[in-house]
Amino acid sequence: MRLICNPLLGLLLAGTAEGLIAQQKPGAETAGCVDSKVLPKLLNCWIDTCERKESDQRTVPVREGEKGEPVTAAIDGKSRSIMYECNDGTTPASIVQQTAAALSAAGIPVLYQFTGMEGAVTARKDDFWVLVEAASHYYTLTEFLAAPPDFESIIDAAGFSDAIERYGHVPLYGIKFPAGRAELTPDSNTILTEVATMLEAHPDWHIRVEGHTDNTGTKLANQTLSARRAAAVVTALVALGVKRTRLDWSGIGDARPVGPNATEDGRAKNRRIELVKITAQQ
Repeated sequence: MRLICNPLLGLLLAGTAEGLIAQQKPGAETAGCVDSKVLPKLLNCWIDTCERKESDQRTVPVREGEKGEPVTAAIDGKSRSIMYECNDGTTPASIVQQTAAALSAAGIPVLYQFTGMEGAVTARKDDFWVLVEAASHYYTLTEFLAAPPDFESIIDAAGFSDAIERYGHVPLYGIKFPAGRAELTPDSNTILTEVATMLEAHPDWHIRVEGHTDNTGTKLANQTLSARRAAAVVTALVALGVKRTRLDWSGIGDARPVGPNATEDGRAKNRRIELVKITAQQ
């Protein structure tokens, strides 16, 4: 089985911070386990065990919530995990500090880090994730090449519900508007009915409806149009029986593209309504 590697990281692998990370001779390490090229073992640490999976699924912390709690996201794809043992006296805090600094120096943005009796770091560059979990004088490094979810194939209440539970959000590509306008087209009714059915099945959910556009036009015009479209979806859901107090709306404009605006396919993906699960206080 080949080592998981994202070609976008080719120029990043040589940028690991020297002094924080040190290459060591394998010594008596487990046969067949190869040190990470992205985040080589820390000084005075050695490989204990390793594992590769062609199909893996994880729920990982990606940021802190308003009360300091970890907000998680689900990822699927290929993974490679390496468990390291370090000299006595190595702490989760030192492992988190060193690995977070080295990942940032390598150009892999750190999304989340935590230090307590245990420690954790989540970093991501495009579809390539690096996860670090530390306890006592051990830590596990997981390199994860995630497969993007196929949101465009989701068209019913069960699919929307599953996506929100797993990812915290779901785009509704079946909701359409005429170019430059905020009136829903008649063929949007099918998807809106499925969304209302989903919300009826989850009466405790609060949802923010987000409008997104491509980058055609000015920033102000795109933000205004996206807000009007999100408000139109909220109005339609209320008409279908969803309580207004369960819904919020926001216009994002072209600030969060999910595809390249240089192509028509990319622009079509960027023109979307998204449902985001929120707490009642958000």
